[in-house]
Amino acid sequence: MDKPLKLKRNPDVSWRTIEGQAVLIFNREGEVQVLNEIGTFVWEHAEEALEDIAGNIAETYEVTFDEALADARTFVAEMLASGALLKDAD
Repeated sequence: MDKPLKLKRNPDVSWRTIEGQAVLIFNREGEVQVLNEIGTFVWEHAEEALEDIAGNIAETYEVTFDEALADARTFVAEMLASGALLKDAD
């Protein structure tokens, strides 16, 4: 059985939530990224199990669990590719 993916926010990315949207600042590159409401939710809960995050999204936004999980996985993959999220080795 595969171990669940554990994530952590990159300490080189500063962030703050403003009016429901997370604003990420990639300190080394000087780039800024603004996340939508659901992206912000995933970002704020990134250290939790992806299935738990998807369950909360499904309940809050009235989508199926499978849709929420697929979207959360896509978002996490994008955040890993950008370096905003890192795989936690723990």
